[in-house]
Amino acid sequence: MPKTPITYYGGKLNLLSEILPLIPKHSIYTEAFFGGGAVFFAKEPVESEIINDTNNMVVNFYEVIKTDFDWLKTRIQATPFSRASYTVALSIYRMPHLFNKKQQAWAFYVGTNFGFACQIGSWGYDKYGKQAKKLLNKKMSFNKEIFKRLESTQIECNDACKVIKARDSVDTFHYIDPPYFNSCQSFYSGYSEKHFKQLLTTLEGIEGKFLLSSYPSEILTKYIERNGWYSKQFDKPLSAKKSVAGEKRKRKTEVLTANYSLSEIKQ
Repeated sequence: MPKTPITYYGGKLNLLSEILPLIPKHSIYTEAFFGGGAVFFAKEPVESEIINDTNNMVVNFYEVIKTDFDWLKTRIQATPFSRASYTVALSIYRMPHLFNKKQQAWAFYVGTNFGFACQIGSWGYDKYGKQAKKLLNKKMSFNKEIFKRLESTQIECNDACKVIKARDSVDTFHYIDPPYFNSCQSFYSGYSEKHFKQLLTTLEGIEGKFLLSSYPSEILTKYIERNGWYSKQFDKPLSAKKSVAGEKRKRKTEVLTANYSLSEIKQ
């Protein structure tokens, strides 16, 4: 399976070993908060797959992969790891209406992958050249496998709860990774506890199975107890924070919540 072409702040690339074994059998798949789509690209394809994001630049990037992959690949592989390239990409990202869809897609790729901690705003240079080598490998892995993985996928730009409800059935699996209202939200500032509550209320009424990624919170505990949902917690390092000599790297507790048992998964 191809890896996600976007290394996204808040993405789940480093948590795939925890998430993938918990995915149940299904024939319809939704990912209503797609972003970099690490889980989608790592899981096995199924009959019907729907990805969604409210960020138009995210949606446009995946649409251009489907419509103009060769152009985008050529442009990405010709882009040097430079502050100048990043500055151009940042200008396009901030004023997308002045540029065409292909230019916007290139800017989104460069803005995320070349940025510090995979965030758009600051160029992610390093002293020892590790970042340049890492990006060279990532550019080389931007290949037709990514195009093929998206070929039969429906791409939405809609409210997440509407997407979940519209595609829900007993055969649907929803992987849900919303912005964490109790943390830095990067691209999705403004996602509040109210939005999270609306999402949890939506999940109370679905027929299919869901797996939700989040940080712990009182409101989540309330819904887990009320609905008899299952949860699993584990620690992970805060990847955006640099470690300080003599100090342990800061860590955060990640929670996976589901409406099915997380100990008896039938693939």
